[in-house]
Amino acid sequence: MHRLIEFIKRIYVLVIFLLLEVGALWSYATSSSYAEAKILSRTTIVGGAISGTITDIGHFFSLPDQNRRLTARVAELNEELESMEMQLLEMGMDSTAMGIYEDGDHHFRYHPARVVSMTTNRKHNIVVLDRGTVDGIARDMGVITPDNELVGYVVSCSEHYAVVMPMLNTDFSTGGRIVDNGHVCVIRWPGETRYEVEAVELSIYSEPKRGMDVEVRSERLPVGIKVGTIQEYALNTAKSAYSAKLRIAADMATLDNVLIVENTHYGEIEELMKQVEN
Repeated sequence: MHRLIEFIKRIYVLVIFLLLEVGALWSYATSSSYAEAKILSRTTIVGGAISGTITDIGHFFSLPDQNRRLTARVAELNEELESMEMQLLEMGMDSTAMGIYEDGDHHFRYHPARVVSMTTNRKHNIVVLDRGTVDGIARDMGVITPDNELVGYVVSCSEHYAVVMPMLNTDFSTGGRIVDNGHVCVIRWPGETRYEVEAVELSIYSEPKRGMDVEVRSERLPVGIKVGTIQEYALNTAKSAYSAKLRIAADMATLDNVLIVENTHYGEIEELMKQVEN
């Protein structure tokens, strides 16, 4: 009890001051309709700002879940487009004229996945995804962003996880083509920067230009998957082919939600390749 009295003695001046302030504000607020309107306006602005801040914080923490749902929806829409393409082909209609698919590919499935871990500062970087064989994932499936940008290819799977070799791996290699003129090339990473890859073995007739887009050309992915944009180019010493540096389209350092692309005809293609090799 003695401590309580001592505490009240210490703060009673502050308490009296606050009470007087509240009383003065109340008196001013009720003195006229103009004062009431002004105070209501100010409190509404302050309350709105606080509410907006709270809402923004809530949205920030819900972003990962929203991104996962959006990625899953992208996968569903891609498969719906594939299904519509099949139906139009069966009816003998031109899907390109209908504005549905430009490449005519209709045997790809899309599996949404999330990045569990990844590296970007090594020569042999990897990406680990939270999907595995129980989800229908297999080796050699392509991996892209929801914006149709190349990430890499699946190289190993367990029941619940998949390991991806991304473009940022010195062992990585895939086919590519310049969108503007169709000339093909080989895409690889020289291991210098995480923002650029190389397009090599470009024909001397390809006439590369800065700003041209390069996309994947591979049986594992549909047409239209972007690799990057040409930043600079040069002829090799023998002047028999061009090589070019590409600015990677995907932001490899911030990967989160991706799509694993399954070519349902890949087994057939692989079998044919084995027959040719034998």
